[in-house]
Amino acid sequence: MSQNVFILGAGASKEAGAPVMADFLDKARELYSNGEVEEFKEDFKIVFEAISELQPIHSKSELDIYNIESVFAAFEMGKLINKLPGISNRKINKLIKSMRKVIYTTLNKTTYLEVTRRFEPPQPNDSYNALIKLIKDLKRQNSIDSSIITFNYDLALDYSIYKHGLLVNYCLGENERQSNINLMKLHGSLNWFAYLKKRIIIPLYFDVILKDAGITEFFPHNVGDYYYFDPIKILSGIDFVYQGEKVKSEPFIIPPTWNKTEYHTGLSKVWSQAAVELSEAKNIFICGYSLSETDYFFRYLFALGTVGKTILERLWVFDPNEEVKGRFIKFIGSGIRKRFKFEPLKFKDSIKYLRTIFLNSQDGPRFVVL
Repeated sequence: MSQNVFILGAGASKEAGAPVMADFLDKARELYSNGEVEEFKEDFKIVFEAISELQPIHSKSELDIYNIESVFAAFEMGKLINKLPGISNRKINKLIKSMRKVIYTTLNKTTYLEVTRRFEPPQPNDSYNALIKLIKDLKRQNSIDSSIITFNYDLALDYSIYKHGLLVNYCLGENERQSNINLMKLHGSLNWFAYLKKRIIIPLYFDVILKDAGITEFFPHNVGDYYYFDPIKILSGIDFVYQGEKVKSEPFIIPPTWNKTEYHTGLSKVWSQAAVELSEAKNIFICGYSLSETDYFFRYLFALGTVGKTILERLWVFDPNEEVKGRFIKFIGSGIRKRFKFEPLKFKDSIKYLRTIFLNSQDGPRFVVL
């Protein structure tokens, strides 16, 4: 198991271009208005019309119709109770599929990769690139393994891992390949899809995406050109068949709020592995995760997952919002408060901070003791 576990929230994907939850729908509307979502135009229309129908609820309750988390959760609740204002019961499932495609398209269009050197493929996002480089250097110089738990759907991190020549293990439990790094995406991923007849989630790995797209270097090669990945387009070209089985045409992503138990069958192995990693970690570094008061899922995962024989040496949290420090202090138990440290740093700066401490010390590359 890994000595280090990195936990990444929305603050990490924001540095790769992804909008945070509060700004997500505004960005989606902008893309829709600018005609940049033609393939999924109808899905965007369905979602925005449904949000308009939620306005009476907004006036009577605390439902935030401007926040993608709240809206996605409301749609899921509507599916559960067969009731959503202005939407017939038979259309609720279609609405949720459309919501997933809106999330998929918006993230793809905002976390694109830009060519900065002519005739070369684009490099990973600077922040994720720094993280994976740190993980590789810790392994090479100190024989320290690291794993990553993330709440984000986008593929910027996955691409960085791929570009560094590492094989990823998504911990889904089915047809997993021998890998260098465990990446547990607790809310699903844009390149995960569900078989229609089996309750199995299958990932499209980056080398598979590129091979199936018939692309080798696969990128535009002029400075300023950009590229974004489109796993749905690759699947649609073969009638949504993968490895001989039909798959659903929307990515497997779930609301980042309540009701995760509905998705237990698909993601239980990912969550279980995350708990194992937490229980055996000596160091947990949390970057860009604000510990929302409503995210009971992570609170219980962390509380139960960190129970183990390994003594936790460090629980370090990095976030530019000082309020996050107070939330974690209230959340963690007294037994690890001496191990807790908070730094008001953005994601990229937090990786620089960790590199300075653990790899650039005056006594050479080593982990310092507390």
